[in-house]
Amino acid sequence: MSFELRKATLSDIPAIIDAFFDAFRDHPLNRRVFHPPSSESVQKFWLQSFNDALQDPNTHLLVITDSTSPGPERILGFSKWRQPLTPTSPPSPPSPSWPEGADVSFAEDVFGLMDRKHEEITKDRPHWYLAMLGVRKEFQRRGAGKTLLRWGLMRADEEGVEAFLSASPAGAPLYLKHGFELIDAVLIDDGKHLESFMLRQPQPLLSQS
Repeated sequence: MSFELRKATLSDIPAIIDAFFDAFRDHPLNRRVFHPPSSESVQKFWLQSFNDALQDPNTHLLVITDSTSPGPERILGFSKWRQPLTPTSPPSPPSPSWPEGADVSFAEDVFGLMDRKHEEITKDRPHWYLAMLGVRKEFQRRGAGKTLLRWGLMRADEEGVEAFLSASPAGAPLYLKHGFELIDAVLIDDGKHLESFMLRQPQPLLSQS
């Protein structure tokens, strides 16, 4: 299998949403907030969210495909990186309205926690932020996630800045392997899910070889 990494386009968004729900089917947010995935209001939320990412000059939405596949191009995974902000950077687009039937209290608690930890850990230091990385279950542990991850890490290292992310238990080993350190971890979903907050210091560019 040979991967092709490229910037996402508007026409990729439906496939990115499909990959998102395949990759994160077990995450409590998808059980309690974005369920069922096929509902009109859930699809509308993510269509707007990913479209906003494409329009934001500080956000880089990437997709990875199998360049050797004989059939139509299939998106295997995606990532959403946000580059270091400056005082003149425009703010992030506001989040879309929550889908119908969502557990709004849980959603606001979890996203609020992520925002607080992000601010507490990085403070005002410039950093690359990996907001999301997902790979379809059937293609996990084949190198697609590593390829998506290293795109942003190379830029962080070139600029000499940190990288930050929050990770599920499934994703944490990949990030630890690539130089991230666990800074904090919080149990959510009534103690059934551990969300980890990680930071990576810039590394010599030779480490990316």
